[in-house]
Amino acid sequence: MRYKLISIIIATYNSQRILPLSLESVKKQTYPQNRLEILIIDGGSTDQTIKIARKFGCKIISNPKREPLFAKYLGFIKARGDYILYLDSDEVMENPDSLMLKYLIFKKDKNIGVVIPSGYKVPPGYSSINFYINEFGDPFSFFIYRLSKDANHFTKELLAKYKKIYADKSCVIFNFGNIKLLPFLEFGAMGIMTNLCYLKKNVKEIKKHLFISSFMFYTLNSQTTNVAIAKNDLIYHYSSDTFGKYLKKIKSRVINNVFQTAMGKAGFSGRDQFQPIWFRFKRYLFIPYSLTLLFPLVDAIYFSISRKRSIYLIHPFLCIYTCILIIYYYFLKLLNRRPQILSYGN
Repeated sequence: MRYKLISIIIATYNSQRILPLSLESVKKQTYPQNRLEILIIDGGSTDQTIKIARKFGCKIISNPKREPLFAKYLGFIKARGDYILYLDSDEVMENPDSLMLKYLIFKKDKNIGVVIPSGYKVPPGYSSINFYINEFGDPFSFFIYRLSKDANHFTKELLAKYKKIYADKSCVIFNFGNIKLLPFLEFGAMGIMTNLCYLKKNVKEIKKHLFISSFMFYTLNSQTTNVAIAKNDLIYHYSSDTFGKYLKKIKSRVINNVFQTAMGKAGFSGRDQFQPIWFRFKRYLFIPYSLTLLFPLVDAIYFSISRKRSIYLIHPFLCIYTCILIIYYYFLKLLNRRPQILSYGN
């Protein structure tokens, strides 16, 4: 078999903590290493990130805007591969056959535009808050989408809500072309692999789109492309090693969305345009949902019992925290006062 070139895109900024694990998982892949291109798109790291990237033989590209959104756009533009795979610097491929598995799925069905891993898995011994993060990201996303990204539930929930085309021992195939209410699938992380040749052939304007990594699912969906969920393809996600860092991530997401920055437009406020009109009003129900305390508590109890983990009982607190941030920053916006806006997690 003549293997195609795969470009792996990793956005970095002071990412020395987990980046070695991410790159080590790439080097352990059974896919031919000489058919891999690793692009590190760096936003000006001052720690050991660049040194680590060079050690692993990565191609380093400077990201003058620092933002991960622009980094992923640059990676897309610079990639030479037939396929591209987005892996965040805090994500690690568990399965050494991950790339080979995805590649073979593409080879057997020419209508597949993207292959998505089985979901996230919390690394052994890592902070328990990551069970909540890996499932829903944040309380607002939980309320809006209610789609778990945890590997134990991700595929099951898609199968419960949407009709599959077919399934075999390696994957489950969906087509969302005629679905009005689309699932929340974002292709700019999680080890998701996209057929770049298919994109270039079918979506001519895609290289001009800054939000390519965020909206690629919706763009491909308009072409009635098949979407594959790979089996036994888990991604370790080292999202937040402390609860305080997670609260900072929620804060930065709220600020970016309220003030409609590029990061915000690549998030919920940008994805909203692809959903039905009635669904767009759901955002306004988050504050009353949170302030009742009853509904978040019911959800918290349900998930703590069904997942057998007490960490989900923190959901009502996170809802109130997010609700307060939304109200506060909208109030500042009304006063024409703009806070310092940093990228996610800072």
